[in-house]
Amino acid sequence: MKRVALAGTAGLLIALPGIVQAQSSVTLYGIIDAGVAYTNNQRGAPNFQATSGKFNGSRWGLKGVEDLGGGYKAVFTLENGFRVNDGTAGQGGREFGRQAFVGVAKTGVGTLTFGRQYDPNADLLAAYAGPGFWSPSTHVGDNDNLNQTFRINNAVKFRSDPFEGFTVDALYAFSNQAGPNSGAGTGFGNNRAWGVAANYVNGPLSIGGGYVLLDHPNAASNTGGAVGGASTTTGDDYSGAFFNGLNGGVTRQQIAVAGANYAFGTLATLGFAWSHTQLDYNDGSSRKFNNYDVNGRYNLTPATKLIGVYTFTDGRANSLPGTGGATLKPRWHQFTLGVDYSLSKRTDLYLSGVYQLASGDASTSVGGGYQKIAAIADVGTASSTNRQVAAFAGVRMRF
Repeated sequence: MKRVALAGTAGLLIALPGIVQAQSSVTLYGIIDAGVAYTNNQRGAPNFQATSGKFNGSRWGLKGVEDLGGGYKAVFTLENGFRVNDGTAGQGGREFGRQAFVGVAKTGVGTLTFGRQYDPNADLLAAYAGPGFWSPSTHVGDNDNLNQTFRINNAVKFRSDPFEGFTVDALYAFSNQAGPNSGAGTGFGNNRAWGVAANYVNGPLSIGGGYVLLDHPNAASNTGGAVGGASTTTGDDYSGAFFNGLNGGVTRQQIAVAGANYAFGTLATLGFAWSHTQLDYNDGSSRKFNNYDVNGRYNLTPATKLIGVYTFTDGRANSLPGTGGATLKPRWHQFTLGVDYSLSKRTDLYLSGVYQLASGDASTSVGGGYQKIAAIADVGTASSTNRQVAAFAGVRMRF
């Protein structure tokens, strides 16, 4: 009997970690994406190059959940972005540059999280636009951040659980700088951010809208703020976007997004997105962008998906240096086609072509003047003319 009792106790001790594990978990996940690209014109010359993350950014991460009882859970995510070609970290060299947050969730209510996170537009609305599901179609300069050029530091975010089809996402990110908000680029309002978005799903139809505001993003006087933050330990992941590092830097960026999708069963999905971005610069100039994105996805076979995206960007550039306070009206047309072929549930091959035409008024500073310049965001280097063509091919593996 003693042996039986000891055996039973030992069995309970062995089983106990399994019982605890059933209530809590840590999951390792990731994407590895690499390939090649051709661009007809990068600053006046064609280029063939190896690429990383042209469909989805390469990453690995850990997600954890602990059951606290009563419908409460503790959650965390740590996600690193990297370049397959050379093994270096993305997002300005941060260890967990894509996401790093911890929080508490309540079933039927929502999740409150703290850390480095996506903005509400990226959470709920990016999927309505081409760049939300097909990176080569990113809008010119990723001016609306729907391809997540930057994330938000020091963020407190609440995301509701779906209720009657509705989901709400709200975020506030601290500047972490002492002092009053003087409006002169110092204090509480120096490099802070906030935003809110809402989404509604009813059968095949989904629709949503949102707004994000950045105050003095990437301010040199506050590298520990909400956005960017080049310092001795981390790099700048904000001004890499085509328009964000111009004219002495951005004092304020506002992004409004609205979009909708309609799914025709599992066969096809049609989407439309509109985004409006305003960039106010330190030198008193400003740029505005209205992006109109029409997109479609069609499952040709269970393994083959076709993608098409057209984006028209209607811009305004006010009081640029040397223009005498004039208002310029630049425009961009971008056409993106793609095919994704699944080799398995985790591995696929992709091919995409992009053509961009810059029209309207010349507004890109080149050699002391202004020119019409095409700049496909996923290429990373602008053309020397108003036209640019690029082709991407690669393999993506998820785990």
